Amino acid sequence: MSQVLLGVRNLSFRIAVFVALAALLVWFLGGSFLARPEVIVHATAMVETSGEGQVEVSLIQIVHPLSSVPSERSIFQIETRRDGGAITRCPTQDILRGATNLVSVTAAAGSGEVWFAGNPSTDLAAWRIYRITADAQCPALMLEVADRLEAERQLARIAAGMPMQTAQQAAAARDSVLRASGGG
Repeated sequence: MSQVLLGVRNLSFRIAVFVALAALLVWFLGGSFLARPEVIVHATAMVETSGEGQVEVSLIQIVHPLSSVPSERSIFQIETRRDGGAITRCPTQDILRGATNLVSVTAAAGSGEVWFAGNPSTDLAAWRIYRITADAQCPALMLEVADRLEAERQLARIAAGMPMQTAQQAAAARDSVLRASGGG
């Protein structure tokens, strides 16, 4: 019986040494045993508050590893950081499968706004246009449009200082262009 116990002890010691050396090798090569999601910062915009400092708004993409694939492997979110403080994420933000670049504009009151559009995971075709003001933590839904092209067009209007069109105005403008070109 003591020979069996010595064999088990010897085997457990060899397993412990093997695991420790494997962990050191993984650490040395810059990896980890547990796969973590990769965070990619796509765009960053600075928003001026009305005399209170700056807010940094970042559009990030979170890519989950293949071993732990959730329903969406790659999602987009917005992070904010006030005056170099802690990064905060909005807990009620939509899960986005795709997103446009950030458009930073200065409002009439002197404070800034950041606009962007995203494709929510709940609807495959629709795109939503969001606005983040300097004092808000979460993006506010401003308009839902049919596709990315319309979302980009609306963001270009905002960047040029023009007001955003309603869904009816956008549909009428699209129909007039299609009728003028003979496509509708």
